[in-house]
Amino acid sequence: MTNFLTFLLLSTFLILSVHAETHHVNVADNVFIPQNINIQAGDTVRWKNLGLMNHNVASSDIDFIFRCAMGCDDTGGDGNPAGPEWVSEVTFHQPSNTIPYICEPHVGFGMAGSVSISTPEPDQIIIVDMDNGFSPQVVDVGLGSRIQFINQGGEHNIRADDDRFQCSESCRDDGIQGNYSPSGFLWSLYMIFDEVGTVNYHCQTPGHNETATIHVIDYPIFINGFEFNP
Repeated sequence: MTNFLTFLLLSTFLILSVHAETHHVNVADNVFIPQNINIQAGDTVRWKNLGLMNHNVASSDIDFIFRCAMGCDDTGGDGNPAGPEWVSEVTFHQPSNTIPYICEPHVGFGMAGSVSISTPEPDQIIIVDMDNGFSPQVVDVGLGSRIQFINQGGEHNIRADDDRFQCSESCRDDGIQGNYSPSGFLWSLYMIFDEVGTVNYHCQTPGHNETATIHVIDYPIFINGFEFNP
């Protein structure tokens, strides 16, 4: 019985951890721990300053510009080096081989790190194009699903009706300086949906009538054919 319960708990942990999206980096005095991390597009990195000195995290990649400490500059925070206990997050919606970053006052001491972002296998793909709008227009996905949005032509973006997100070449409030207004570039991004409910969204381009809906469902967990309610 004990072995079965252990298996049950481990199996449940593995199932619930499939869509883990937040990766933690400790900011110590003159070192990031871990120094280099690998994530998937759509994931979030959370830095926490545990050191005694003033630190920050500042990217040195022209395509992924962020500067954070007491929040990120791009989202109305203050990216200047600050003292202990600050926590700041950046969400990475596009793949990239390596994004280097530093602590500005301590880069001379070797305080640097990097984020590598791999291309995930999405749970759902939604196409945006000039002729057909969003395709499919309505989707049902499980809690924690990772959706890829692909703009295949035309000046588009995606904005939630309740204003929880606004994205095109990047997403508003993700901590990275970028463009989230309608864009004619062939942009692509990944987003994780971790709240049960209905998300209605649209394109903001004047004269466009594209609307769509995502239903996020908390699917039951089955182990050996039996439903399990944690």
